[in-house]
Amino acid sequence: MLILPKKRKHSITEKIIEMKIIAAIPAHNEEATIGSVVLRAKKYVDKVIVVDDGSTDDTAEIAELAGSEVVKHKKNKGYGAAIKSCFGTARKAGADVMVIMDADWQHNPGEIEMVIKPVKKGEADIVIGSRFLEETYIPAYRKFGMRVLNLFTHISSDRVSDTQSGFRAYSRKAISELKLESESMGIGSEILMKAKNKNLIIKEVPIKTRHDIKGTSSMNPVSHGFSVISTIIRFISIQHPLLFYGFPGAVAVIAGLILGGKTMNMFNIQRELPVGIALMTVLFIIVGMVLSSMGIILYSMIGIIERSKEKE
Repeated sequence: MLILPKKRKHSITEKIIEMKIIAAIPAHNEEATIGSVVLRAKKYVDKVIVVDDGSTDDTAEIAELAGSEVVKHKKNKGYGAAIKSCFGTARKAGADVMVIMDADWQHNPGEIEMVIKPVKKGEADIVIGSRFLEETYIPAYRKFGMRVLNLFTHISSDRVSDTQSGFRAYSRKAISELKLESESMGIGSEILMKAKNKNLIIKEVPIKTRHDIKGTSSMNPVSHGFSVISTIIRFISIQHPLLFYGFPGAVAVIAGLILGGKTMNMFNIQRELPVGIALMTVLFIIVGMVLSSMGIILYSMIGIIERSKEKE
């Protein structure tokens, strides 16, 4: 008599949990490359979404023909707005992992697996494809600009080697918790600064990028830099008002008091008021008091807003 082995019942914990992985690609007038990027990206993800940021060419149509879902902006809103749409679409799609990359072949879709791997394994909430972990050619002027922007971003974020990289992966937690505001190139820095506040885990992996492709950046490097720096300044002024307003205010008041003491000393010796120094004294004290007051008021308001959110 042949006795067949009983089928083993698998417990819920033994079942392999399938993760929904999407690639989100912001694009503006990338008809020459978008089709091939989408086709390559489809090999590594479950779904490709192209955010067409007001293109005037056939970017959207080609992306759809290549098998991508397309989210269209009626007009060009900027890189940050496209990234915000990537996050919004990923939330609606219920993505467990989202990888964002450029549409112009500057990023290699073949590296998607490497970039998303730490998120899939639960080792990180955000993975940054860094251009600085391994030797790769980057024009000197761009490398210098990246280093400068890294320094500014590190003022209010965790230290990473490539704060401006656009090749990144995000976990479900990061997709859910990062509520973004900037619509400019500064959104990459905003993400890192908000990630620190949310205690999200960040990891970097090395990537290779191409800089021999014409038109890989639609923004002047100087404009790009100012856009990022202005975003960082705005974020710090809101998140750390005592540091941004209060500290300079206190320094100005102290400088005014020192100048005031010098003014009184000169008046006692010469019996003549040094008008220039006296005016500087008044100016420093007034500016210092205004800045200090702004810092205290904003700090109090932010505290009230945060407490009200906690009650909700």
